[in-house]
Amino acid sequence: MDNIAKNKRRIWVAIMFSLIMEGLGQIYCGRLKRGLVFTLLNLLPIPIIIGIFYLGDSPALMPITIAVIISSGLVQVIALVDAVILAKKAPANYQLKSCNSAAIYILLVLITTAGAIGSGLYLRDKSLEAFKVSAASMFPTIELNERVLANKHIYAETDPQVGDIVIFNPPNEHWRINYIKRVVAVAGDTVERKNDVLFINGKQLQRRHASFTTLEIPEGEFKGSIYHEENGQSRYQIFVADRETEQQLSAPDFALLTVPEHHVFVLGDNRNLSSDSRTFGPIPLAAVNGRADYIYFPVNDWSRFGKLK
Repeated sequence: MDNIAKNKRRIWVAIMFSLIMEGLGQIYCGRLKRGLVFTLLNLLPIPIIIGIFYLGDSPALMPITIAVIISSGLVQVIALVDAVILAKKAPANYQLKSCNSAAIYILLVLITTAGAIGSGLYLRDKSLEAFKVSAASMFPTIELNERVLANKHIYAETDPQVGDIVIFNPPNEHWRINYIKRVVAVAGDTVERKNDVLFINGKQLQRRHASFTTLEIPEGEFKGSIYHEENGQSRYQIFVADRETEQQLSAPDFALLTVPEHHVFVLGDNRNLSSDSRTFGPIPLAAVNGRADYIYFPVNDWSRFGKLK
């Protein structure tokens, strides 16, 4: 009787094993092949996501990536429920199998963990990385504390284009910090700002008033307007503080300059509250780490979830 009680498959153990690693609960219940299938399904999303981002720049790639991540979560839930069912159905006099050993459990966890960590680090370094935006310099496109996904592979074969929102390290004393701004000019373009008006290649950028708004952030409350700005083929929104508020903020004009080769000129969409190329100059392409493509955690409104405009 003691052996029978000792070998009985317990639900709480199956749950614990499933939380440690998908498939381990099935192996605990004697279903080795079934457990290995769940383990494989748990490892698949990372190489799939890496492969997706190496396919190119199709707008459909990011929704597919999100779907893969959601599917991975569903697999984890299914594996947990399946392990519970198997533990309930296991006979009281369950006979231990060769897979029911601590050495097997530990070996599988080590192999799976190493693979997941290695793939995750590769994914973060080469393809996809999440960033938290801790400033309001990209308002209204990206709000304070929103989280974005950046495509780090996109610039392996092409240079940043006008309108891209890029993650980069600034060429100043803050070079270790990730900044996020919008590309407004590329190599060979001329840029000038005078009397609060932006000129690219000698032409004033056209903007259309969209709405009045108030930006409330820890630094204070700033009233202003949202505009639709047109820059070549790119269309995006910017925030411009009203005259009274503008006096509190830093928004310097700058003389005409030509963007050097292998550089881009970046500005925050919040034109009055942004540290950007107006203060530290054009950004070397080597300092650009990727393109922000997706808001995956909007802080105030889930209608903002999705691809960045």
